[in-house]
Amino acid sequence: MSQASIKARIVQLRSQGKVAPPNTWIGTTSITKKNGKRYTYYRLMKAYYPPATKDNPNPSRKTKMVQYLGTKDSEAYKEMVEAIKRRNEIQRLEKKLYNLEKEVSVALTQNRQRDKQPALTTLVTELVAQVQGLVEEVAWMKKQFQQQLLTVT
Repeated sequence: MSQASIKARIVQLRSQGKVAPPNTWIGTTSITKKNGKRYTYYRLMKAYYPPATKDNPNPSRKTKMVQYLGTKDSEAYKEMVEAIKRRNEIQRLEKKLYNLEKEVSVALTQNRQRDKQPALTTLVTELVAQVQGLVEEVAWMKKQFQQQLLTVT
């Protein structure tokens, strides 16, 4: 899946309806009536971390009811189930998109390094050739200087 198709799918999911907030889930409460019938009710729960205090520097996670959803047949419950599915799918796609972007970034960095390497090799080869030319020129000048010294003495 390409980056563009992942982004398009995320936009499509968001346009389909409500997306559940992060760190939320559907909790249940069961009540047994006097006649023996058991009723189960659903509510949207959210996790939160209270701020650290002097007495409790590492507070544990707490839960809070965000919305009453009613029974399994209620419209609010069905909508929230779909909203959570959309949220989970979006989170999965965003993670996939992040990993793809990370791979592309690594690949670009490696390509830049590969592109630089031949240029560096070429530069070193040219410098070696220049140094060899200079060494030969110095050797020739030394030879000329020695010949002049011999002819003068």
